[in-house]
Amino acid sequence: MIEKLLYKGTKKLPNTFTDDEINLIFRQILNCKDYWNKKGYKDWGDFFKYRDLCLIATIYLLGLRPKEACCIKFEDLDFRHSFLKIRGENNKVKKDRILPLPKKLLTLYKNYFLFPRLRFWRGSKFLFPSFENSHISSSRLKTIFREKILKPLNIYQTPTENKISKTRLYTLRHTFASNLIKKQINNSGSPDIFAIANLLGHSDIRNTMVYLHTDDNYMEYLREQLNN
Repeated sequence: MIEKLLYKGTKKLPNTFTDDEINLIFRQILNCKDYWNKKGYKDWGDFFKYRDLCLIATIYLLGLRPKEACCIKFEDLDFRHSFLKIRGENNKVKKDRILPLPKKLLTLYKNYFLFPRLRFWRGSKFLFPSFENSHISSSRLKTIFREKILKPLNIYQTPTENKISKTRLYTLRHTFASNLIKKQINNSGSPDIFAIANLLGHSDIRNTMVYLHTDDNYMEYLREQLNN
């Protein structure tokens, strides 16, 4: 069997969730019983559940790095024009970028903001606050994703020798990029690698090109180019 070509600097292919796993993940968030339901705090449990739903959907639907999503501020959100600013201070490339908001995410946000802002945000400038801090940390979100979502679904994989699990919060970002490549190839026959790089906030196009190899249709696309 011939191995797929890897671009210079690429050590391995990114792991992704299947469509069925993505559906299970979002269903698990809504059905999860492991949220605050103590007397006098049930509304907080409901709030945190919807916060996590919106936060994980933000990472998946926009392909964000976990820290980028956790640190979104209200002022970064433009409902009128359906845009979201991602701050460079929250990513390793240190560059801002503006992303269009998909309708699914806008709908989730509108329902999320029905929770009383004075009670649950308590003056926080961030979209996704925690009970203790002005915004939830990416490390805390990673724990929630692992313990409340992946493990109950039995799709969590224990970290291997490199100490990184194949199923983790960052896998949502990989899944976004891989799915976008597949959609572009199916719709137009070829991927717009530069558009994907802009969406992901990559400074080096080689970091984006690795996602080409996650789509089996890409090899057929290459075959067509040779036969044309």
